[in-house]
Amino acid sequence: MKDDAGVTLIEVLVAAMLIGLALAPLMQLYPGILAADEESDLEMRVGTVAFRKMEEIITVLRDSIGGVVSGAETCGDFPGCRVEWTIATEQSSGVSGVGQLVTVGVRACADANGNAVCDTGEVQVRFDDKVTSRPPQ
Repeated sequence: MKDDAGVTLIEVLVAAMLIGLALAPLMQLYPGILAADEESDLEMRVGTVAFRKMEEIITVLRDSIGGVVSGAETCGDFPGCRVEWTIATEQSSGVSGVGQLVTVGVRACADANGNAVCDTGEVQVRFDDKVTSRPPQ
Protein backbone atom coordinates (compact mmCIF):
# COMPACT_ATOMS: atom_id res chain seq x y z
CA MET A 1 0.00 0.00 0.00
CA LYS A 2 1.38 3.38 -1.08
CA ASP A 3 1.12 6.30 1.32
CA ASP A 4 0.17 9.66 -0.35
CA ALA A 5 1.48 12.16 2.13
CA GLY A 6 2.02 15.20 -0.06
CA VAL A 7 1.36 17.11 -3.25
CA THR A 8 3.53 16.67 -6.30
CA LEU A 9 5.15 19.55 -8.15
CA ILE A 10 2.99 18.84 -11.20
CA GLU A 11 -0.21 19.21 -9.14
CA VAL A 12 1.02 22.54 -7.76
CA LEU A 13 1.87 23.80 -11.26
CA VAL A 14 -1.54 22.74 -12.62
CA ALA A 15 -3.30 24.50 -9.73
CA ALA A 16 -1.26 27.68 -10.31
CA MET A 17 -2.03 27.56 -14.04
CA LEU A 18 -5.78 27.23 -13.36
CA ILE A 19 -5.71 30.16 -10.95
CA GLY A 20 -3.77 32.22 -13.51
CA LEU A 21 -6.27 31.40 -16.24
CA ALA A 22 -9.13 32.42 -13.97
CA LEU A 23 -7.50 35.73 -12.98
CA ALA A 24 -6.35 36.82 -16.46
CA PRO A 25 -9.79 38.07 -17.63
CA LEU A 26 -10.31 39.87 -14.34
CA MET A 27 -7.00 41.71 -14.71
CA GLN A 28 -8.17 43.13 -18.04
CA LEU A 29 -10.96 44.92 -16.15
CA TYR A 30 -8.54 46.58 -13.74
CA PRO A 31 -7.56 49.63 -15.90
CA GLY A 32 -11.26 50.36 -16.54
CA ILE A 33 -12.02 50.14 -12.84
CA LEU A 34 -9.18 52.57 -12.06
CA ALA A 35 -10.37 55.04 -14.71
CA ALA A 36 -13.93 54.93 -13.37
CA ASP A 37 -12.62 55.47 -9.84
CA GLU A 38 -10.54 58.48 -10.94
CA GLU A 39 -13.51 60.02 -12.75
CA SER A 40 -15.73 59.43 -9.72
CA ASP A 41 -13.14 61.09 -7.47
CA LEU A 42 -12.89 64.04 -9.85
CA GLU A 43 -16.67 64.40 -9.99
CA MET A 44 -16.86 64.36 -6.18
CA ARG A 45 -14.18 67.06 -5.88
CA VAL A 46 -15.86 69.25 -8.52
CA GLY A 47 -19.22 68.72 -6.81
CA THR A 48 -17.76 69.84 -3.49
CA VAL A 49 -16.50 73.05 -5.11
CA ALA A 50 -19.93 73.72 -6.66
CA PHE A 51 -21.72 73.01 -3.38
CA ARG A 52 -19.45 75.35 -1.40
CA LYS A 53 -19.97 78.15 -3.93
CA MET A 54 -23.75 77.63 -3.86
CA GLU A 55 -23.77 77.86 -0.06
CA GLU A 56 -21.62 81.00 -0.17
CA ILE A 57 -23.94 82.68 -2.69
CA ILE A 58 -27.11 81.71 -0.82
CA THR A 59 -25.68 83.12 2.43
CA VAL A 60 -24.92 86.46 0.77
CA LEU A 61 -28.32 86.59 -0.98
CA ARG A 62 -30.18 85.95 2.26
CA ASP A 63 -28.46 88.98 3.77
CA SER A 64 -28.86 91.14 0.66
CA ILE A 65 -30.87 89.86 -2.30
CA GLY A 66 -28.90 92.04 -4.70
CA GLY A 67 -25.53 91.24 -3.12
CA VAL A 68 -24.31 88.81 -5.79
CA VAL A 69 -24.08 89.04 -9.56
CA SER A 70 -23.26 86.35 -12.11
CA GLY A 71 -19.59 85.49 -12.48
CA ALA A 72 -16.87 82.88 -12.74
CA GLU A 73 -13.54 82.07 -11.15
CA THR A 74 -10.93 79.38 -10.84
CA CYS A 75 -11.11 77.14 -7.81
CA GLY A 76 -8.51 78.21 -5.30
CA ASP A 77 -7.91 74.83 -3.68
CA PHE A 78 -8.31 72.62 -6.76
CA PRO A 79 -6.02 73.26 -9.76
CA GLY A 80 -7.63 72.87 -13.19
CA CYS A 81 -11.08 73.58 -11.80
CA ARG A 82 -13.47 76.37 -12.77
CA VAL A 83 -16.71 77.49 -11.15
CA GLU A 84 -19.36 79.62 -12.87
CA TRP A 85 -22.57 81.01 -11.40
CA THR A 86 -25.61 82.81 -12.75
CA ILE A 87 -28.00 84.97 -10.77
CA ALA A 88 -31.34 85.95 -12.30
CA THR A 89 -34.26 87.80 -10.75
CA GLU A 90 -37.27 85.67 -11.50
CA GLN A 91 -39.94 87.79 -9.88
CA SER A 92 -39.99 91.15 -8.23
CA SER A 93 -42.94 92.85 -6.66
CA GLY A 94 -43.63 96.39 -5.65
CA VAL A 95 -46.39 95.15 -3.34
CA SER A 96 -45.68 95.72 0.34
CA GLY A 97 -44.87 92.47 2.13
CA VAL A 98 -43.75 90.65 -1.00
CA GLY A 99 -40.04 90.14 -1.71
CA GLN A 100 -37.99 89.08 -4.72
CA LEU A 101 -37.41 85.59 -6.09
CA VAL A 102 -33.91 84.95 -7.44
CA THR A 103 -32.72 81.88 -9.35
CA VAL A 104 -29.16 80.73 -8.67
CA GLY A 105 -27.24 78.31 -10.88
CA VAL A 106 -23.74 77.09 -10.03
CA ARG A 107 -21.66 74.90 -12.33
CA ALA A 108 -18.18 73.63 -11.58
CA CYS A 109 -15.99 71.71 -13.98
CA ALA A 110 -12.58 70.17 -14.35
CA ASP A 111 -11.22 72.45 -17.08
CA ALA A 112 -9.20 69.72 -18.79
CA ASN A 113 -8.12 71.79 -21.80
CA GLY A 114 -7.35 74.94 -19.76
CA ASN A 115 -9.45 77.33 -21.89
CA ALA A 116 -11.22 78.83 -18.82
CA VAL A 117 -14.63 77.55 -19.98
CA CYS A 118 -16.67 74.54 -18.84
CA ASP A 119 -16.87 72.65 -22.15
CA THR A 120 -19.06 69.70 -23.07
CA GLY A 121 -17.18 66.49 -22.36
CA GLU A 122 -15.41 67.82 -19.28
CA VAL A 123 -16.48 66.53 -15.87
CA GLN A 124 -19.15 68.95 -14.61
CA VAL A 125 -21.51 69.28 -11.68
CA ARG A 126 -24.41 71.74 -11.56
CA PHE A 127 -26.64 72.90 -8.72
CA ASP A 128 -29.72 75.13 -9.07
CA ASP A 129 -31.66 76.83 -6.30
CA LYS A 130 -34.06 79.68 -5.66
CA VAL A 131 -33.75 82.30 -2.96
CA THR A 132 -36.36 84.76 -1.79
CA SER A 133 -35.67 88.08 -0.14
CA ARG A 134 -37.20 89.02 3.11
CA PRO A 135 -40.11 91.35 2.43
CA PRO A 136 -39.50 94.95 3.40
CA GLN A 137 -41.06 95.85 6.73
